[in-house]
Amino acid sequence: MSTPPSTATAVGHNLLRDRDFLLFAGGQGASALGDALSKTALPLLVLALTGSGLHMGVIAMLSALPMMLIGVPAGAWADRLDRRRMMLWSDVGRALLVGAVPLAAWLDLPVLPVLYAVAVPVGVLYAVFEAACLSCVPSLVGRERLGEANSLLSIGNALGYIAGPALAGVLVTGIGGAGTLAVDALTFAVSAVSLMLIRRPMQSAREQAPAPMRRQVLEGFRFIAGHRLLRAALLYWAAVTFFTSPVVICATYFIREDLGWSPGVLGSIIAVYAVGAIAGAVLASRMKAATVAVMCAGTVLGSVALLVLSGTASLPLALGVVFLAGGGESLSAIVYSTLRARLTPDELLGRVTTTAQVAAFSLKPLSVLAAGIALEATSGSVTLAVIAVSSIAISLVFAGYGRRLSAAPAPAAPTLVRPTPEEVTP
Repeated sequence: MSTPPSTATAVGHNLLRDRDFLLFAGGQGASALGDALSKTALPLLVLALTGSGLHMGVIAMLSALPMMLIGVPAGAWADRLDRRRMMLWSDVGRALLVGAVPLAAWLDLPVLPVLYAVAVPVGVLYAVFEAACLSCVPSLVGRERLGEANSLLSIGNALGYIAGPALAGVLVTGIGGAGTLAVDALTFAVSAVSLMLIRRPMQSAREQAPAPMRRQVLEGFRFIAGHRLLRAALLYWAAVTFFTSPVVICATYFIREDLGWSPGVLGSIIAVYAVGAIAGAVLASRMKAATVAVMCAGTVLGSVALLVLSGTASLPLALGVVFLAGGGESLSAIVYSTLRARLTPDELLGRVTTTAQVAAFSLKPLSVLAAGIALEATSGSVTLAVIAVSSIAISLVFAGYGRRLSAAPAPAAPTLVRPTPEEVTP
């Protein structure tokens, strides 16, 4: 593999003129458009088929299970295999699986069983894709440009979420939720093509053969366990994610069932949220350092806005607070991902990233299932309020603790255990 581009290629020029980064960002932006379509259309489709918040929670739970089960091994694969190929084949597989839903509808076959059938395999491919995608950015742009790259990628994703929900509202009304998912399938194909056109390697050159899988996994765990700030940040984000994971299905239920607003209004609200996310990403790009205080402040801002949303029936107020929610949550997420990557060496980045993903999403199946039960037992308003208050409390507690850890000396760089000749698989 060729020399990584951290100094010669990515550093010293504008990322907006970097061909490979623009291809990567464009592919991910197209995928974000598809995600926005599916995140708007899928809950509406399940609700139309079943009228049940519980079914929405169960399908979300099935989609989240694979990250919990294979997330850590997927990180080890991203550190030993070709990250580009992992992402490419994940995109191809998801295009085919998601495309099965509109195909079933067009053939007049039952759609709900197809949704249940594809939920787990789509989740598996998502876990594999995320392991490679989240760990390739430092090698693609250089660590010196990591914060800027994460902000630009977030802006691209947010642009997809501006167009996606409004488009989804039109498409759901015109061709139905299943037909709308066909566009999501096409965006996976666009992402795959963009990856094929990137010339730059997406990981550092390896001078030695990788250690056995079990040893690689343990190396990642040991590094996290020995780095107090990184460990604390991962646990904080896991706690926040537990409560915020069901926000989309809860907000959909609240807007459609509690307030009785149309799918078009739902799409407009999600689009305004995305505009706020762009504002948060621009703000994050201007931050000189990724700090615990900024990360917690972003979460608090987003959660306060969510709390206000849960108690309003005014559309203008709802649009205003979701803008603030998008800005706060985007700022928090960018600072977290940048801090995590800067604290981790490239040879461990895949494992640390996916361990963080597993920590954040391992309880998501329980979280979304509990949210589905809460929606049935109470209302969308009550469920959203509980999510918001819990996130605020966690952030306030962690803010003081995290500042003390940030002031402590950084740990020494890890010494990785290399395989003996007999351990290396030919």
